[in-house]
Amino acid sequence: MIIYLKTQQEIEGFRESGRIAGEVLSILLSSVSIGITTSDLNKIALNECEKRNVTPTFLGYHGFPAAICTSINHILVHGIPNDEYKLQQGDNITIDVGVTKNGFIGDTAETIIVGENTTELINSCRFALSQAIDKAKVGNKLIDVSKAICNERSKFTIPQEYGGHGINKNELHANPFIPNVPQSKNDFILRPGMIFAIEPMFIDSENSKTSVLSDGWSVLAQGMCAHCEHTILITENEPEILTRRN
Repeated sequence: MIIYLKTQQEIEGFRESGRIAGEVLSILLSSVSIGITTSDLNKIALNECEKRNVTPTFLGYHGFPAAICTSINHILVHGIPNDEYKLQQGDNITIDVGVTKNGFIGDTAETIIVGENTTELINSCRFALSQAIDKAKVGNKLIDVSKAICNERSKFTIPQEYGGHGINKNELHANPFIPNVPQSKNDFILRPGMIFAIEPMFIDSENSKTSVLSDGWSVLAQGMCAHCEHTILITENEPEILTRRN
């Protein structure tokens, strides 16, 4: 398994794309309201990307038809925006954003509740992400990141077939796959210059089984879902969150 260490010039490119991805996601999260459609959110994403002269990474990726993923309630990931369903109070919605600038990619996601405060499910997922990032340090192993996520799942389940990933220039999903449950397979020591997307996913169910809907993308789980993601850089010191939101 080859994992590319980024040059300083590449790191600056990923910093810029990560910053923009965080900005766009912040705008989208603040736009979520009762009655808005996910198609409306997709239009906002397209407009914000155009204003910043970046390309929506997901649009056309293996045929994906939208600029963002919008996953509601029992949809874990890869939900396709549409203009048929209007968001209702109490809906869980995950917005996943990717932007590309000069080949450099920022990838980030967040789950919120429409019209209400957060829940234990979402808080646990967010905390798992923060704990995993804390473990993404030089000298630690990839399995330490996965353990940090798994340790925070509480009463929730974790789908084993979905997780985080490496990111390279012009390559959204690169080595390594970052499982949200510990796996000794393909473990390695973290080194400066590695860039990863870490993304815990929790399901409020005793069953972690998922299935892909007939649209070929939306992943259906057995309970309410939460999914949080940041793109990070491994440095000589603390990990740097490239997609941090203000």
